[in-house]
This record gives sequence, C-alpha cells and structure tokens, in this order.
Amino acid sequence: MKLSKIRYFLIFMGPILTITIIFYFMIGWCIYISMTDWRSARVSMKFVGLRNYFDVVQSREFYVSLINNIQWIALFMLPTTFLGLVIAYLIILTGKETIFRTIFLLPTAISMVVAGTLWVWMYATNGGINTLLRMIGLGSLARPWLSDPRTALYALIFVTVWQYLGFSIIVFEAAIKGIDRTLIEAAVVDGASGFQVFRYVILPQVRHGFLIAVPLLGLSALKVFDVVFVATRGGPGISTYVLAYYMWVKAFWWRFMADGAAIAVILLLLSLVLVIPYATYALRRWFG
Repeated sequence: MKLSKIRYFLIFMGPILTITIIFYFMIGWCIYISMTDWRSARVSMKFVGLRNYFDVVQSREFYVSLINNIQWIALFMLPTTFLGLVIAYLIILTGKETIFRTIFLLPTAISMVVAGTLWVWMYATNGGINTLLRMIGLGSLARPWLSDPRTALYALIFVTVWQYLGFSIIVFEAAIKGIDRTLIEAAVVDGASGFQVFRYVILPQVRHGFLIAVPLLGLSALKVFDVVFVATRGGPGISTYVLAYYMWVKAFWWRFMADGAAIAVILLLLSLVLVIPYATYALRRWFG
C-alpha cells in the first residue's frame, strides 16, 4: 500500500517538481549570468557584481523602454479592463452571448505574431485603415502609422487591446453571471435603470473579476515582445522599444548576454511588483 502511494506521488508530483526545479534553477542561473562579464560571443564567467545593472539602467534605450512599458500598462490595461466589463454586461443584456462571445474571442485565438503581421498590413500607407479614411473623406488623417514615432507605440498598444479584449470580456461575463440574480431583480423592481443596476449592483459584485483580469493584463503588457518584434523591430529609431525587446537586442543581437540577463532580472522584479500585491490580497480574501 505504501509503495502504491509512493508510485502515485511520483507519477503526479514528479513532473511538477522537475519543472519547478528547472524553473528556479534557470532563474538562479540568469541572476548569476547577469553578474558576469559575458559580453561577446566568447563565454566569460568573470564576476563583476552589479556593474551590468548600472550600465543597463544608465542607457537611453533602457529609459525609453521603461517609459514605453509604463505607458503600455496604463493604456492597455485600463481600457481593456473597462471595455471588457461594459461589453460583457451589454452582451448579457442582449441575450446573444454565443454570437458576440465568438466575435470577441476570435482575436484572442490568434497568436500575437499573426496579429502583428495582420496589423502591419492594416497600418501600411496604402493599408486598410488609410484606405478607409480616404473613402469616408478623412484622408487628412491618413498617415504611416508604424513609421511615425508619434503614433507607432500607440498603434501597437491598440493591437494588444484588440487581441486581449475577448479575454477580459470572458472574465467579467463569468463574474457577472456569478452574481445572485435576486439582487439584480430587486434593483429592477425598485425602478433602477440599466445604468444604475450596472453602477450600484454589478460593479461592486465583480471585484474578483478585477482581481483576475488586472494582474494578468498588467503582466501581459510588461512582458510584451512579439508584436514589437514583428511590426516595428523597436523602430522608428527606438521609439517602440520595450524592456523585453531591449533584452533580446542586448542578449542576441549585440551578444551582451550578461546585460540581457540583467534586463531579464529587472523584468522579473517588476513582475513581482505586480504579482505580490495581487497574491497578498487574494490570500487574505480567500484564507483570511
């Protein structure tokens, strides 16, 4: 009986423990590499302490990347969360949930590489957006969206909003459906309008939806890489650099592996800034 329990434990927990050990080993290895002098194709493990971190954070590319990431988090997370909640509520009101859920979930099913390629075509000088603007008499607004440093970053942020909106809608749709129907019915009987039901009944009851959506969307914005790589390669200039892309440039383009590892560690620390408050609140809510 004891051998059988050990066997089942190894079958189910063995893969999890293996992946966990590899995961934390790779984090430790990355931290170690970030403190070495590996700055060329030739491997060098000479310990230099925090020198690489100081060099990275003092660079203009890092400053631009950090600012762009902050903008990305704010301009991606807030509208995606708000629109997801509002659209989820409107979908439930229409009763056509299957149709609208499919429409909004389709972009989520597309990989970011495919989405980036699609929107490169849409944003092209003679692409879909500029063609549409000219057709409706707004040709003065047409511009090379990804070639203009003033619009390139915001064009890419819109792509991520478009792709992740379906995820936000599903989260809040599930949260709204979990509300006790008697609360909504009582508000309607008391004469509350649709907006008042949303404001005073729905919104306070979907906090757990925010607890799921906000941290996950924030982390997605913080680690964004593929759409930048596919659409702009950080350009024009460095106007669309983000930390993950700058890490790739340092590590695999310039061959400064130690600098790339340092940026990866900084990204890890920034991720913990988002995750720890979420985890603390969740643990207090569920087990406190």
